[in-house]
Order: sequence, then structure tokens, then C-alpha cells
Amino acid sequence: MNWKEDATYLRSIRPYIILSFCLFFAAAVLGFVVSVRDPSLAAAYVGDVADKLEWILALSPPKMMLAIFLNNLFASALALLLGVGFGIVPAVVALLNGAVVGLVVHQAILAGGATFVLVAILPHGIIELPTVLLSIAVGLRLGHLMILTLLGRRVDLEGELLAGIRLLRWVALLLFIAAAIEAFITPVVVQPFVQPIVDSQSLSVIE
Repeated sequence: MNWKEDATYLRSIRPYIILSFCLFFAAAVLGFVVSVRDPSLAAAYVGDVADKLEWILALSPPKMMLAIFLNNLFASALALLLGVGFGIVPAVVALLNGAVVGLVVHQAILAGGATFVLVAILPHGIIELPTVLLSIAVGLRLGHLMILTLLGRRVDLEGELLAGIRLLRWVALLLFIAAAIEAFITPVVVQPFVQPIVDSQSLSVIE
């Protein structure tokens, strides 16, 4: 499958791409609203998530890049391949990740403002998020085809699965680029925003 065939395949699953974006952003809005209504509870949850990911921040940039890349690739491949289970896994991945992003974004806005969030997320997120959601879309497509198969409809489930698997090479490439940006570039561009946040938190503790 060359890139033209890949592009044709992507056009064929456009409704599922739209669905994956809708699921993610609906959950993100919900997570954001929950954080607005109960910021202390959201802060506690985000703190727990940050504690679990703290080991990644302690790594050197090359090791951090590798850890981020492998984690995102594993999640994307899982959402894609397990889509054959009626699309349940990719739908859950989209909803859970969306909700977490919504919570984290609101908490980050409270800590450093909207500009801080854009600088921290946009450089790598503009590549990473669409790539992960694309994998989810393929999983949703496979899940739909599995349902049609059980209903007695004739569909090329095996061909679709192979097309999705072949698409993983592009997913891997894009996630590698996003991980490199997140490990090497994002820490540099976000640094001017970090110290004021640390200083403000230190002052609040002193007071």
C-alpha cells in the first residue's frame, strides 16, 4: 500500500474520523466542566496522574522521547487492533483520554493561563492528538464491520484490518516526531512560563 492508497483509505473512513474527534472533544468538554465545578477534586486527580508520570520527567530527553513514543504507540495500536471487539476499546480510549485532557487543561489554565497551555500542548499535540484519534477511528471502523459481519452482511473485515495495520507505519512515524518535539522542544519553550508559576505557588505556601 503506497501513500496514495493510504490517502484513499483515510477518505473512506472519514465518518469514523469525525466520530473519534466528536467522542474525544465531548469528553474533553465534560472533563473541563467537571474541573470548573469542582476544581479541588480535579486538582487531586490531576496530581495523582502527575505523580504516576513523574518518572518520565526524571528521564534524560532521549529516554523521555522513547518512553513517550512507546506509550503513545502502544495505546494507538491497542485502540486500533482491539476495535474488532465491536469498537468498544477505541471508544473508551477516546472518552477517557478526552476527559483527562479536559481536566488537565482547566487545571493548567488555573496555574499558568491559556497561553501557558497553548505553549505546553500545541507544539507536539498538533501532531500527536490527530494521530491517536486516527488510530481510534480505524478501531471504530473495524468494530462497525464486525457488527455487520455478525448481522450477516458481507464485508471485507480482513482487508480492512490489514489496511489499518499498514497505516500503523504512518502512526508510528508521526508519534515519533511528536515525542521528539515533546521531549526536546516543549520543555524549552515552556520554561519561561514555569518559573512564574513556581514562584506564585511558593508565595501562596508562605502566606
